[in-house]
Amino acid sequence: MKTLRAISFDLDDTLWAIWPVIDRAETALHDYICKTFPRIGETHGAGDLRLQRNEIYEQRPDLAHDLTELRRVSFELLLECHGYDPEASHDLIARFLELRHDVTLYPDVVPALVRLSERFPLIALSNGNADISRLGIAQYFQGQISARTAGVKKPDPAIFAMACDLLSAKPSEVLHVGDHPVEDVVGAQQAGLKGAWVNRAEATWPQETAPHLVVEDLTQLADLLDQVE
Repeated sequence: MKTLRAISFDLDDTLWAIWPVIDRAETALHDYICKTFPRIGETHGAGDLRLQRNEIYEQRPDLAHDLTELRRVSFELLLECHGYDPEASHDLIARFLELRHDVTLYPDVVPALVRLSERFPLIALSNGNADISRLGIAQYFQGQISARTAGVKKPDPAIFAMACDLLSAKPSEVLHVGDHPVEDVVGAQQAGLKGAWVNRAEATWPQETAPHLVVEDLTQLADLLDQVE
């Protein structure tokens, strides 16, 4: 880690647990849909919203990098099928995104970001649609790259190259930190970056190539990087 100059961070399941957030968002949005578009509510439960989105994911690989548009299209088709104006899909996705940003950061996140941002430039690098400017943590980052804006998603090496460009650093000088063994760690390593696995669940590493670092949380990451000159 002697050449470490910058760090990129995954967001979902690295800085907060994502599925409780999505569950709450889909439930709240379903309540709104039942009141506003009752014909949909009569035939679709909250879980069906996710099933519909997953079906579109399979049908539209061109949208695999853009979860926002993918979900909006799923709303559009649902509205059309039940005789409603498909333009209302824009309102539904806006409501979903508002709900989706109601996250609870892991308790180690902010203290670690404070420590790390004092020593390294940080950016957010995510396949999801969270916006750090809506989460109260943007001050710790120098920027953000999402799969939607990049046009590709992790583990595509192109998105990691964009991260290095934004950080004005060589790939070998950047550490990418994330929870997903393939999308985050292996993807980063194959793109020439260092990979740190955030293993909050104490799982067994499933890949052949080992991460550069394995940490239980971001406090441990900050502690280890304190040893880097």
